[in-house]
Amino acid sequence: MAKLGVIVVGAGDMGSKHARHWQGAGAKVLAVCDPDLGRAQQSGSLVAAEATEHYLEWLEDERVQLVSICTPTFLHAELGLAALAAGKHVLCEKPIALSLAEAKQMKEMAERQDCQLRIGLMRRFDPATKKLQEWLEPLGNPVYVSAQIPAGIRPKQAMHDKRANGGPIIDMLCHHFDVWSRLFGAYPRLAYARGACFAQDKTELAHIHDKAIDTAVVVLEFPGGHVASIHISWGLPSGVPITEHHVYTAPGGLIKLDWDNENNQLELYKGKFKSVWQEPVDAWKVEIEQFYQELVYDAPKRLASADEAIRALELSLEILEQ
Repeated sequence: MAKLGVIVVGAGDMGSKHARHWQGAGAKVLAVCDPDLGRAQQSGSLVAAEATEHYLEWLEDERVQLVSICTPTFLHAELGLAALAAGKHVLCEKPIALSLAEAKQMKEMAERQDCQLRIGLMRRFDPATKKLQEWLEPLGNPVYVSAQIPAGIRPKQAMHDKRANGGPIIDMLCHHFDVWSRLFGAYPRLAYARGACFAQDKTELAHIHDKAIDTAVVVLEFPGGHVASIHISWGLPSGVPITEHHVYTAPGGLIKLDWDNENNQLELYKGKFKSVWQEPVDAWKVEIEQFYQELVYDAPKRLASADEAIRALELSLEILEQ
């Protein structure tokens, strides 16, 4: 059987990660594409792939069966639609797009072309998510969640651009919506949201004229009485590290989760009894290996679908409208 042929579009940190993991899963990474040829060469060298500034010519190559999109969000729809129209499967980093219209166009194109479109909501593959569900179930209902996610201005300053990335409400909270909807078995409704741009007058972002909301308090209500509150900020002074701390309270106990995507830690408190769980993991690796199994061996579909990503985007946009 010929190897699954992949091209990666976008050669930043995420593109390099995708290239390595596709190769590790058993695929053949044919090319890494990026307008910055030097970056493409650097990422391509990790997997002995060709480096190029142009991706369109590769969409005509019959060896290419899948396109991994790892670009700024405003390019997701353009690249995804081109790849799907060419009959290629697509793994697109989250969020699916900046607008619902673009996201729905991508979904419709995938259906029309009978191609797989999956979105990189990889936290569903993190063992911490599985352990959290295992520990929560015997604690009873309802569950109240508090998530604190403070951070300084992001090193990739374009992430603050409303028209390029959308800010943390679009870029980051999609993970939480995905995980919580799976934990609680239903999608939430928005109960409350307030946001601001703490970095509006920060000199290091003066070149960004249309800044995204970078700080918000959000309250979500789920069927069954579950409630989640979120306090997120990317607008604190530069150098403040990004941290993420969750507390899950239920009638039978309390769970603390410290999340850093590589070495997450859970603590369970039931009266005087305490359990600690910690396991390093690369959820992107698990996600890509799963998609490879789905495409090559027809394994059950577990990656986030376009519909799931669209629901997350709908909720993000509703928050931003408040």
